[in-house]
Amino acid sequence: MKKIHLKLVSLRFQIFFILVCYCEATLGTSEQQHQATPSPPGQPAASPPLRYEAPDDCQWWIRETPGAVSAGDEVALTCKLRTINSEFDTTNFSVIPSEHTTSLRIECNEVIMSRSSLDDRSFVHLTRLRELILDHCKLGKWPSGTLTGLRDLRNLTVRTRNTDWPAMSLELAPESFSPVRQLERLDLSYNNIWAFPDSIFCALTNLVSLNISHNRLQDISEVGFREKAPPPQPLISTHDDGGNSGHDAPPEALTPSVSSPCSLDIQILDASFNHFVLMPTNGFSALRRLQELYLHDNEISMIADRALGGLKELQMFDISNNKIVALPPELFRDCIQVIKEIYLQNNSISVLAPGLFANLGHLLALDLSRNQLTSAWINSGTFSGLIRLVLLNLSHNRITKLDPTFFRDLYTLQILNLEHNQIETIPADTFAPMNNLHTLVLSYNRISYLDGYSMNGLYVLSLLSLDNNILETVHPDAFRNCSSLQDLNLNGNVLTAVPLALKDMRLLRTVDLGENSISDLHDPGFKGMTNLYGLRLIGNQVTNLTKNMFANLPSLQILNLARNKIQRVDHDASFNKLTRVSSSSIPNSVELLFLNDNLIHTVEPHTFLKKNNLTRVDLYANQIVSMELNALRLTRVDADRPLPNFYIGGNPFQCDCTMEWLQRINTLDHLRQHPHVMDLESIYCKLLYNRYRTYIPLIEAESSQFLCTYKTHCFALCHCCVFDACDCEMTCPSNCTCYHDQSWSANIVECSGIDYTNMPNRIPMDATEVYLDGNNFGELSSHSFIGRKNLKVLYANNSNIAAIYNHTFSGLRRLSVLHLENNHIKELQGFELQSLENLRELYLQRNKIQSIGNRTFVHLEQLEVLRIDGNRLSTFPVWQFSLNPYLVEIGLGANQWSCDCQYLRLFHTWLKGNYVKVVDANKVVCVFNNLTNAVGPPLADFNATSCTTFMGGSRAVVESQVIKDYLPLLLVTLCVFITSIGLVFCAFYYRRELRVWVYSRCGLRMCYKTTAFEEEQDRDRLFDAYVSYSVKDDGFVNQVLAPGLEQSDPAYRLCLHYRDFNVSAYVADTIVEAVESSRRTVVVLSKNFLHSEWCRFEFKSALHEVLKDRRRRLIIVVLGELPQRDLDPDLRLYLKTNTCIEWGDRLFWQKLKFAMPDVRKASRSRTSSVRHQTHHPLHQRAPVNVYATTGSSPASFARSRSPGLPPPLPPQPGAGKLLPPFLHPHNHLQTIDRGQAPRRLPPQPLWA
Repeated sequence: MKKIHLKLVSLRFQIFFILVCYCEATLGTSEQQHQATPSPPGQPAASPPLRYEAPDDCQWWIRETPGAVSAGDEVALTCKLRTINSEFDTTNFSVIPSEHTTSLRIECNEVIMSRSSLDDRSFVHLTRLRELILDHCKLGKWPSGTLTGLRDLRNLTVRTRNTDWPAMSLELAPESFSPVRQLERLDLSYNNIWAFPDSIFCALTNLVSLNISHNRLQDISEVGFREKAPPPQPLISTHDDGGNSGHDAPPEALTPSVSSPCSLDIQILDASFNHFVLMPTNGFSALRRLQELYLHDNEISMIADRALGGLKELQMFDISNNKIVALPPELFRDCIQVIKEIYLQNNSISVLAPGLFANLGHLLALDLSRNQLTSAWINSGTFSGLIRLVLLNLSHNRITKLDPTFFRDLYTLQILNLEHNQIETIPADTFAPMNNLHTLVLSYNRISYLDGYSMNGLYVLSLLSLDNNILETVHPDAFRNCSSLQDLNLNGNVLTAVPLALKDMRLLRTVDLGENSISDLHDPGFKGMTNLYGLRLIGNQVTNLTKNMFANLPSLQILNLARNKIQRVDHDASFNKLTRVSSSSIPNSVELLFLNDNLIHTVEPHTFLKKNNLTRVDLYANQIVSMELNALRLTRVDADRPLPNFYIGGNPFQCDCTMEWLQRINTLDHLRQHPHVMDLESIYCKLLYNRYRTYIPLIEAESSQFLCTYKTHCFALCHCCVFDACDCEMTCPSNCTCYHDQSWSANIVECSGIDYTNMPNRIPMDATEVYLDGNNFGELSSHSFIGRKNLKVLYANNSNIAAIYNHTFSGLRRLSVLHLENNHIKELQGFELQSLENLRELYLQRNKIQSIGNRTFVHLEQLEVLRIDGNRLSTFPVWQFSLNPYLVEIGLGANQWSCDCQYLRLFHTWLKGNYVKVVDANKVVCVFNNLTNAVGPPLADFNATSCTTFMGGSRAVVESQVIKDYLPLLLVTLCVFITSIGLVFCAFYYRRELRVWVYSRCGLRMCYKTTAFEEEQDRDRLFDAYVSYSVKDDGFVNQVLAPGLEQSDPAYRLCLHYRDFNVSAYVADTIVEAVESSRRTVVVLSKNFLHSEWCRFEFKSALHEVLKDRRRRLIIVVLGELPQRDLDPDLRLYLKTNTCIEWGDRLFWQKLKFAMPDVRKASRSRTSSVRHQTHHPLHQRAPVNVYATTGSSPASFARSRSPGLPPPLPPQPGAGKLLPPFLHPHNHLQTIDRGQAPRRLPPQPLWA
């Protein structure tokens, strides 16, 4: 092995030396030619070509860098490797020339899942490198010294694509980027990075763009762009050494500075496609110069008030495709002067805080589409101050009404999208302030009427989409101010006539009135629409078209009248009931003709002649069976014009001998008199006669398959047809059907199933295929087919043939297929098939053949298929088939092969070598008892032992065969049993999720049973649930949890701890009474709850006392992460034995409602009455938190709950019932006059 290796090395060295010599000679020749070529006058001599030796598997080119000092001196190198320093490869980057290399791209094989690695100082010699790209290299670690020596590196891209290998993640060393302090662009996407080391980016002071998308980052705070909190200040200030006291210092020195992790000038940050769930306060405050922030496609559900704090230069903010429910009102406070684009689409936003977008004076684009916004959260102040807004997208929301004050400041808006909402009416002057609006989309709403003043002020509007509404009428003056309107979509409504408002709209180019109920186009018609180019009237009720109906539309070129009820039309008549098309029914000036989806069965010849403007004709989906070539003939088309395009698919074409031209019509383009059929490959046609396929693609049909029937035919050159015995006369036998193709090269005689007892006499001499199966011949006598020298296919199966003779097939030298199966032939003596020298397929299965002569198949040298299965053969020497070299398919099964051991050995030896050719090899068995038909194992499994056992009469092998036969059934039964057990186990394991899913879909509670005693106890309880939570979680409970239950269907009655408690009552008694008055107890468990309420002895004791027998009725909502060290044994017991639901769970609301009790009909009615009462000012509860400090103003109280959501009142006590003592009797505001200022509330104690 060592010598062989040395020889290979020597041979490689010789080849390398020869190639080097050849390259030097070539370069020398090119240099001599270059030097011999003089430079043009006035130009300097060209510089010599760059000589650069790239390593193997690398390609290089000269890099053109604008402003470079030495043009043509920089090389960009791309190397495609399998891996880097893995178990497969050892990589040496030192072979890369360092003199000219300024850009290096390394691409690893993306298919090989092998870990790559980089060493310290891997690129240390590439001192001129300014760009480095690593792609698809599965790196697990990035050493700190990898980039040592790359002082001039500007762009770095590391994309390991570890996302394709989830178990692999990239770990970066803390000082990874210290050697490349000049770096400007860094791309770390697609790496499965879980976290970054602290201050890893601090060395990159020149960094402008950072891409960390498509990783597994979970906490924005851990990325390292959040300013650290200031260190604690001493309580007593001291004098410094300089003697300056705090009183003498300037104000700036007195204010503690906020320390930043490092100074970065990043302008573009892409952190999309990660797993962030929260935007914390000042999460990116260290990036003072950040201009573009991409956070889309994460899992963000909550945003802190100051999440964008410190970003005073932010211009673009994309947080689309997340799980956001609401946004804090002061989110854009720091970037209010510069923000230009905000993308919030595809979230779950249902609440818009007041003033969220107000006064964003430089905002150009705002996308709020695909959320859950309603009209309750959009008012005059929502978009106030957006004086530069160009694009506003509110589509796919739940907006039900529009108000003229909504868009009062949007006078620069150009595009407004309101599609897929629930808008019912458009008040007057709604869009009046939008003087620059050119696109207005109101599709898929519920608008039923368009007022005359709805579109006031839209003087530059060019596109208006009102399709798929329920418009019944349009005011005649609805579009009077839309003088620039060019495209109008009114399709998908219920209009019964052409709106009169379209009159004299001279700039209109396209109008879509499809899918309406328009039946008359005369009144009012289309007057004054002189520039209309396209008119769509598809799917209406038009029944009659007159000649002058479109006379007022001189510019009309496209007219679509499909799916109407027209009987005759001159332009678009698709989806109607036309049956014939002729030249007179089509105007000569037509350009586009749509006749699809009719009942056309006849296209007359020369229909499209003299139609010089024709460019497209649709004839697909009709009833055309056959047509002449002249039916598609055109007036000669000039060479500089394209041929018209015809579409004729979807018709029931019959491929007879008159339709062969259709297959090659696209080859006649050179004549310029026939169209180009565009869908020729998709046309299926019905064959007039074919035993195997009825329908076939037109382009796959052979010329011999285009057939026509005939009874008698005589060729033109035949002079003896007056005589009955003339061979050139074609006469079809009686009761038979005969077919021929266009050239008469195919002549088929079909005489099947006629019950002939003798061979038909007048079979044509030129017949190529004869079908005689299904008759009752008894025998085929000698010379039955004499003279039929062109016969190629003969079917005589199923005809009760018992014998054939030596000269039965004499003269059939061209016969290639012979079917004699399912007859009663008993023997073949050896000379019956001697004359069939070109026979390729012979079918003799299912006869009664007992013996076959040894020379029967010897003369059939071209034989490819032989079927003799299903006979009574026993000792036929099958090894003689070796004399037929072209045999590829043999059938031998279902015979009575002998079990003689010597014969079986020869049979098995031949079968082993030709196993692939025998189609039923597994069914070839020997029969050792003809009386009982006892069979042995398949001959393919033959061995000498089994043969001796059979001859000895043992049944052991037979019994083993029975076991083999039943083994698959046993395996299938076992698999079904295991699968059933698995399904039952899965259903038991996921029983909770399954019960929640069934309840959310069907409203059924599976495996949930309450006793009559519990139902009797719950009947008189006032509340469905008592909610216990921390005062610091008041925003979550009042803005998210309570509205989600109190305003849902069904609506639940809740008792909130800090909203409904009497502040003067003792807390323990209050908790006991609240729990006793509620059917369920909900505890919002968070860090705040653990560190505040749960630490209070009286609170904890009361909750323990009242829940010790009601654990089944306890629901725990986990808000945020809970440290295990803060959970005492009681809480852990509650978490294990009660319903526990995490906020952020995809099925949070379904699980919560499943755990809540069923709302009774009576309670539903009381809840609805309470809802009506909440709108009355006398009963409106004050949005005041009992934990508010004495210095809080009413405005701050108003911000403590979700704006615009009226909190539900406690149920009013009935006759004879008193209000529970834990409810505050004076916790409702009195009627306040409009002129009366709100009074300040007295300070409230924490506990009574």
